[in-house]
Amino acid sequence: MSTSLIFQYIIVLLVVGFACYSLFRIIRKNFAPKKFSSKRTNCDKDCGCS
Repeated sequence: MSTSLIFQYIIVLLVVGFACYSLFRIIRKNFAPKKFSSKRTNCDKDCGCS
């Protein structure tokens, strides 16, 4: 009985950990400072100044 409960906790922790890791990757990708690189001199539709 207790071993099946431990396996359930491990599975739930793995699922929650993977979900948090995926959410962190998505947030980090969306807020990356690639839009404001110093190599760009012109303005496009992504920079927000048009």
